[in-house]
Amino acid sequence: MNILAFDTSTDIMYVTLGKDNSVSDSRMIQSTEQSYNSAFLISTMADILIKNNFKPQDIEAIGVNIGPGSFTGLRASATVARVFAQQAGIPVIGTASFEVYSKLNNTGKNALCLMDARRGKAYAGIYDKNTNPVSEPCALEYQKAMELAKSSDFFIISDERMSGRLRGEGLEFVCFQQERADFGGFLLELTAKKLRENASEKFKWYNLKPLYIQPPPISMPKK
Repeated sequence: MNILAFDTSTDIMYVTLGKDNSVSDSRMIQSTEQSYNSAFLISTMADILIKNNFKPQDIEAIGVNIGPGSFTGLRASATVARVFAQQAGIPVIGTASFEVYSKLNNTGKNALCLMDARRGKAYAGIYDKNTNPVSEPCALEYQKAMELAKSSDFFIISDERMSGRLRGEGLEFVCFQQERADFGGFLLELTAKKLRENASEKFKWYNLKPLYIQPPPISMPKK
């Protein structure tokens, strides 16, 4: 099955084309101070299809990272994924970012994924060695997140903002932003796995929603 997978949840955008879980081509684009990478999502998708002699109708499934991550990035990629899947009449598969990052776990331990959620909180999720969720992503106060990290012998995966707190607690961890890993390929692999293990009816375009654990960081006008 021809799959197009993309991820705009962080400062690096991944767009990956593959057949089942085998990568055919991929792109990575870094956000800049002038523009967020999601601004280039559609043009990058078009480029990767053209370079590989694909037409949009050749794509049989869409895979997308639904978060947690950047609110702007998640909105952008979810919207594009829904529209593409609706127009093409194909399944769209959402995968949590922590599932993708837990692919870094090369041990027999459970992986604890931590990401700074701002407002004094961290996003946390626990996954087994096969990337299956043991504890779904949630938001915890910083102190609770550190207590969780010390409560068991986890393989800890963190973002850069949480790294300092973990280091201060003397905990070992891997910062996913500093790893030279093929996260686009990981997303493609997880997308293919979900397609194999679930009925396609589950992956209708209208079922896809970003994983917003906290409300967006916006201010409402005062009355």
